[in-house]
Amino acid sequence: MADQTTTAAVPPRAASDEPGLAKGRFSLLVWMSERGVFLFTALLVVVAVVFVNGFASLANITDVFYRAAPIGIVAVGMTFVVISANYLDLSVVAQVATASVILVGVSNTAGFPAAIGLALVVALLYGVVNGLAVGVFKANAVIVTLSTTFIGLGILRWLSGGSIFFGPEDGPIRAFGQAKLGPIPLSALVLLVITAVLWFVLTRTNFGFLIRSFGSNKAATRLAGVNTALVVVGAFVITSLAAMLAGFVLAAFSNTAVSTMSDGYDFSALAAIIIGGTSVFGGKGSVLRTLLGVIFVSVLTNILVLLGIGFGLQQVAIGALIVLAVSVDALARRVGKK
Repeated sequence: MADQTTTAAVPPRAASDEPGLAKGRFSLLVWMSERGVFLFTALLVVVAVVFVNGFASLANITDVFYRAAPIGIVAVGMTFVVISANYLDLSVVAQVATASVILVGVSNTAGFPAAIGLALVVALLYGVVNGLAVGVFKANAVIVTLSTTFIGLGILRWLSGGSIFFGPEDGPIRAFGQAKLGPIPLSALVLLVITAVLWFVLTRTNFGFLIRSFGSNKAATRLAGVNTALVVVGAFVITSLAAMLAGFVLAAFSNTAVSTMSDGYDFSALAAIIIGGTSVFGGKGSVLRTLLGVIFVSVLTNILVLLGIGFGLQQVAIGALIVLAVSVDALARRVGKK
């Protein structure tokens, strides 16, 4: 008689449900990292309106808009660098301060058009130098941009002598800084326009596709014949141009400029980008969600100020949010790979 192979009945695998559970956890984590900012921002605003005295006043809301605009412009620009998997651009601190000083200082001596032209040249120089160092020579973006920050601020303080520059009370800088459309400052409308333009670039152009592709898989993008160095340079140039515009808005806010006025802008912009769901690992992100991240950080900071919380604890709160957002993103990637 031929041997008959007997197969024991195999009970249903307890592990058979694991892919579904893992998928569920992954979906929740992805939603938290990419879409959670919508819910959390709405909740934060509602809580602030109901429970924080003075938050809903017109003067306070206007002040939130004023302070959010320059940081927001920096953040939506720097989103391109983060999506390209180059972490961040620390030199935005020097770029914003330089643009502010050039706008006010040069306008006082050589006129408004000359100031805009010089600021544009400096912004392009920052973007190209950072982009070439990172994209062509494969240098670490953090080290490169930290170095250009020190170089840029050193040159700025040497040339300006650390002086505070004041614009004329009847000049175009002051006029822009005080302009409003109803209760909304013109600077906030500039932020919305820049966000819309950069959203279009990132989602509707070949360059935006290449930024996301390069951030997701550098090797595959290179093998496809793409000049990846130009992609990186382009990301840094966009960041620099946004930082230049943010410097103009910041100078117009107070009609003054000094080399220290943008301290902390790198940290604040990165906080908004990460809280908005852009991954520090590159490849995914949205300037629209970055805008929401800016609103969230600005509202939270304003709440802490209204509650009398000191600057040190404000930094602790924002830092904790960054750690949480990065951790959720990293965990989502780990679960998604299982």
